[in-house]
Amino acid sequence: MLMGLHDILAAVQDTQEREEIRKRFLMRMDAKRREVDLSDIPEATDFSRFRPGKPYIDKMREHNLRVRAEREKQEQAILTK
Repeated sequence: MLMGLHDILAAVQDTQEREEIRKRFLMRMDAKRREVDLSDIPEATDFSRFRPGKPYIDKMREHNLRVRAEREKQEQAILTK
């Protein structure tokens, strides 16, 4: 069974020991945060994340028209045989 910090602190009776455990835990968490290298992550410049949908819809429409035309040609070839 995994125990969290809250469970460990609840099991400890001495208040000084609780504070010591809490301090050590926070020091370890701070050390882990410092180890993460964020230098290679690009900075966000466009926070809106808005992307116009029309170019994507136009591409899908063109593709669908091409597929439909190709299917019609295949159907005509089958019917004429």
